[in-house]
Parts: sequence; structure tokens; C-alpha cells
Amino acid sequence: MEDGEPKRTRRDATTRARRALLIETAIACFVEQGIARTGMRDIAKKAGVSVGNLYNHFPGRDDLIAEIARIETADLADVVTQVARCADAHDAIDSFVESYFLYCADPISAVLTVEITSEALRNPAIDALFSGSRALLVDTLATLITGCGWRETQAPAQAALILDTIEGSALRVGLTGEKPGKRDTKALISFVRRALALEGN
Repeated sequence: MEDGEPKRTRRDATTRARRALLIETAIACFVEQGIARTGMRDIAKKAGVSVGNLYNHFPGRDDLIAEIARIETADLADVVTQVARCADAHDAIDSFVESYFLYCADPISAVLTVEITSEALRNPAIDALFSGSRALLVDTLATLITGCGWRETQAPAQAALILDTIEGSALRVGLTGEKPGKRDTKALISFVRRALALEGN
């Protein structure tokens, strides 16, 4: 190993840790103040770094939001991977509903969703950053619905409606600031089963 490699490895680790701190701080600021009212100076101050240091990592606020979108995509890919482990399509749908509901119902996630949705309505570039996650979820759920006997042509529309239901229910719970209970999850799973005529299977 060359002499420069350990130093470069430490520097890379420090850079990753600093970026993670800045992202975490940006999320906290967006949740507390709203995206529209949060400036780069606010994030730098809360993170305890100079504005110049923040700009070294992220040239602007939209770059921070883009990183949040990347993290969300990775998190949702984990949900999809977990669902893929289910051998039965019905069990997979239950797993999808529960996992995605709990993800969206996290209080921080719920507030951030509202903020990003509002920002996306005003900024098509922000909307584009998160559209891939939505497409991934619709495709995954549509495949599961097809596996339960629905026509392939109907499945995407059904999947989109179910996602809207999960997200709406999760926001209702998450915006109270409380963690979702088992009753919330069970009720939602039962609702989706009935919507797909899976109850009792």
C-alpha cells in the first residue's frame, strides 16, 4: 500500500461524514422552517460550518434536495428488495403496504414529504428528482397485483391508487408527530386486501 493511500482514505471518510452531517442538518432545517424559508446560511449555521464549506460540498439548495432524493431512492429500493423475498404475491403485497406505510409515516419523513411536494409543484426539476422513486414503487406493486390475478393493463392504475392511499394514511399519522401503531398498519393492510379482493386469502 502506498504512503498516500491511508491519508486519502481518512480524507474520504471525513468528507463522507461531513456530507452526511450537512444532509442531516438540511433535513432538520427543512422540517423545522420549511424549504422555502431555509437558506444555505441557515444550514451552515446549524451544522456549525462556514457557508464556504457548505458550498464546497453542495453548490446550492437544489443540490441538497437532489441528495435527499438519492437517499430516498436507496431507501425505497430496500423496501422493494424486502418485498422480493416473499414467495407469495399476497404476502408480498402485505409486506409492501406495511413497509412503505411505516417509511412514510415517520414524523420527519411526513413533514419532509409535504415540503418537497410543495417545492416540486413550483419547480419541475425537483419534481423530476423524485419521479423515479414513484415509478419504481408503481412498477413493483403493479407486478405484485398482476401476480394476484389482476389484468396487466389494470394493475398500474390500481397500484397508483393504492400508493395514494398508503401515502395519505401515512401523512395523517405522521403529521401528528406520533409513531404509527399496529392498529394503523393492520387497518391499512385489510383495506388494501379488500380493494384488491384479497381478504380471506
